Amino acid sequence: MKTNLKDIIVPLIKTLILLFFLEVMTTAVFPNIGLMNYRIPFNILLVLFLGLRLETPYLAIIIMIVQYFHGFFSVEGWEMGTVTGIVICVVVSYVREMIHFSSWTMTILITQVFQLLWFFVQSILIYIQLGSLNYIFEKGWRFLPQSVIIALLSPLFFYLLNRIWNVDERGMLGDKV
Repeated sequence: MKTNLKDIIVPLIKTLILLFFLEVMTTAVFPNIGLMNYRIPFNILLVLFLGLRLETPYLAIIIMIVQYFHGFFSVEGWEMGTVTGIVICVVVSYVREMIHFSSWTMTILITQVFQLLWFFVQSILIYIQLGSLNYIFEKGWRFLPQSVIIALLSPLFFYLLNRIWNVDERGMLGDKV
């Protein structure tokens, strides 16, 4: 388990720079090419990577930082994303030993399953807040194609994030102490 902050700060800054670039693409470039209501949730992909590949006591704080940074580019609250991300990471911690990223297909499948779980948890929180299912159904129709695109891009981004976070062969940051 990684407990040294020096092993976490630099990769976190690099991850936030990547998130900044991706958020600028989805908020500035996509509308200019005609994709007005289409936002790819790269923050979910980053939180999934962190939950699947990092084993550190600072994981909840790292997720909060990523979600807070995402909040600068979104009208969605960072707090709901943080709670959802932590719930997903708790689930991941229980099934982590059974998950193997042996192929691109498995990476895509695992990412899609956890994105659907993300949407389910987020929907529960939205329902508790609003008391209505209308927004959830509207958001669901937009989320489904976006989640498929994220799942298809996940092998590429996991490869890039593995290099940023220096994840070892077994796939976990924190195995070497």
